[in-house]
Amino acid sequence: MTDVKTKVQYLIDTGSDVSVYPRNLVKGPLWSSPYQLYAANGTIIRTYGQITLEPNFGLRRTFLWRFVIADVAQPLIGADFLSYFYLLPDLRKGRLIDGKTGLFTKKSPHTKTGEGIKAVTKQTSYHDLLTEFSNILKPTGNKKEIRHSTVHHIKTTSGPPEGCRPRRLAPDKLKAAKAEFDLLLQEGIGIPSLTSKISPRHWKARKSSQQ
Repeated sequence: MTDVKTKVQYLIDTGSDVSVYPRNLVKGPLWSSPYQLYAANGTIIRTYGQITLEPNFGLRRTFLWRFVIADVAQPLIGADFLSYFYLLPDLRKGRLIDGKTGLFTKKSPHTKTGEGIKAVTKQTSYHDLLTEFSNILKPTGNKKEIRHSTVHHIKTTSGPPEGCRPRRLAPDKLKAAKAEFDLLLQEGIGIPSLTSKISPRHWKARKSSQQ
C-alpha cells in the first residue's frame, strides 16, 4: 500500500502483532533498544525506539501512529494499526476498506509475503503465559483506556509570568516534535495551553532507551 503523500510503500500484514518502520529510512543516529521483536521463524529483530508517522492512504482520515523502528526491509502495517483504525484488508482486490466510512484505497500492484512479526516468541518456556498477557510486551501506538478519575493540575502564583524568546527548531526536529504533540492531543493526554506560563522545549537525541 502506497502513501499518496510520501510515496513510501507499506506492506499490510495481518499476521504481525505490531507496525514497524525500517531503520534505514530514519535519518539521524539511532541506538539499539532492549525491546526485541521476533520473525515468524523465531529470529530476533532488533529495534531502535519509536517514530510517530501519519501515513496517507487517500481515505480522508488521519492515521497518526507510533511505529517501532526495526531491522526490517520494508515499512509494515500490522494488526495493531488495522484493528485500532478499523481498516479491513480486501485480499481479493488488493486494497484496504475503511470500516468507518466505507471508502477504500486503490488496488495495489505490489504483492509480498508478510513478515509475521511477533512480540512474543514461541521458543520461550513462558510462551503460554506471555501470550495470555501479550499486551504488556507490545509498545503502545494508541490511546489506552483510562480507568480512574485522577487529574493533574499545577497551582500558579500571582504576578507577571516568566517568558522566553521563541527559538526555531531544526526542520527534522520540528517535524518529529509536531507529530508527537499532535498524537498526544489526539489521545487526550495533552490539551492546547492558553497561558504564557510555559517553558521552552529542548530537544536532544537519546543514546539509549534508559536515558
